[in-house]
Amino acid sequence: MNTFLTITRIKNLLKIIHNFFKINPHKHWNAFLYFFFILVSFSILFSIYLLYQIKSENIFQVKAKEQAGPVLLNESLLKSTLNLQEKKANEVLKIKNNTSLYTE
Repeated sequence: MNTFLTITRIKNLLKIIHNFFKINPHKHWNAFLYFFFILVSFSILFSIYLLYQIKSENIFQVKAKEQAGPVLLNESLLKSTLNLQEKKANEVLKIKNNTSLYTE
């Protein structure tokens, strides 16, 4: 008797599945609409939850580093380069101001 009940339950379940896959556009569109409505609702709720968590600074927060990074420039070479540029600028000014340099 017990196996008979399980067999009938299985048959009823198979009939329900079989009936769902019969061509019935109204039922299928209804199922799709419910599915996507639930999907969009969960998506909106999850987005609101993420927005709240970000606003309250619980997630996706970057902590600033307090250590100074390594020095990328060699200061002595930079100073020597600046001195060279100043010397060149002074030479250019001397050439511009002294017109008798090339005349004899």
